[in-house]
Amino acid sequence: IQSINQIMFPQYSEEFDYSLKKFESMLKTNDTLFFDTDEFEQIISYYVDEGKFNLAKKALKVALEQHPHSFTILIMKAEILIIDDKNEQAMTLLNYLENLEPQNEEVSLMKANLFSKLNQHNDSIDLLEELLDFCSDPSEIYNLLGVEYLLVDDYESANICYKKCVALDPQDHTALYNVVFCYDFMDQLDEAVSYLLDFIEQEPYSEIAWHQLGNIYKD
Repeated sequence: IQSINQIMFPQYSEEFDYSLKKFESMLKTNDTLFFDTDEFEQIISYYVDEGKFNLAKKALKVALEQHPHSFTILIMKAEILIIDDKNEQAMTLLNYLENLEPQNEEVSLMKANLFSKLNQHNDSIDLLEELLDFCSDPSEIYNLLGVEYLLVDDYESANICYKKCVALDPQDHTALYNVVFCYDFMDQLDEAVSYLLDFIEQEPYSEIAWHQLGNIYKD
C-alpha cells in the first residue's frame, strides 16, 4: 500500500534545501520559526524517506503545534503512528479523518494498509474495492487487491485483479508474471497458454510474454 514517504516533493530544490536547513537550525538554537504546511509536508516526508524517524517525529510535533487542524499533517501523524506500531491510535485517527473526508484516497489507502498489517485482509479487500469507485489510479488498486487476495489464498480473484492491471497497462510486467503465477498455482496451464497467446496477439514484441510461454512449453 502507498505510504506518506512516497509523496513527491522537490527534494533537491533550493527552496526545499532552505526549509530543511531552517528547520534543523531551529532545532539547534531552540528558536521558534514558522513553517507553512507545505514545508512541513516536505520536511517530514524527507525524514521518513531517509529513515530518520526521530527527526520526522520532531518535525511532526512542531507541525502539529503550528497547524493543529491541518488534514495533511494529521495524515502524516497516522503514518508515523503506523511506523511506531501504534496501530490502535493510528486506526482511531484514520477513522476520524475518514469521517471528515469520506472519499479521501490517501486515508483509504493508509487504512487498507493498516488492515493488511493487522492480518485483517478481508477488511482491506472490502476497503480497496470501495476505493475503486473514486481512486485516481485503478491499476494501483487492482495490484493491491491482487496481493490481498493472494494472502487469503484466493488465487482466482487475484488472477482477475492482475489481468485487469495488465489490461490497463500492458507494460506492467509484474502483473503479467502474477497472472501466470496464479494460473500455475491453480494448475490451469492451458488457460495460461491461451491468455498469453491472446496477449501476444496484442503485444507481439513482449519479451516477458514470450518468455513465460516458453517456460510453460518447456515444462
